[in-house]
Amino acid sequence: MSYLTAEEKEEIIRRRGNISDGDKEKHPITNLEIHHKDRNPNNNDSQNLRVLTKQEHKDLHKRYGR
Repeated sequence: MSYLTAEEKEEIIRRRGNISDGDKEKHPITNLEIHHKDRNPNNNDSQNLRVLTKQEHKDLHKRYGR
């Protein structure tokens, strides 16, 4: 596997209805990012991916490093 392209990230977010896994709310696609649960950006298994707002993603990495 390899890193997700911008188009692949957008497709994942759209498939999930632009809903953040963090707050369960719908957001503009420009405010959402993909987080790899195992922190391996090459592991793009759907079970390893979370859709988070930019702030949720930033806070998660701040809390746990990297």
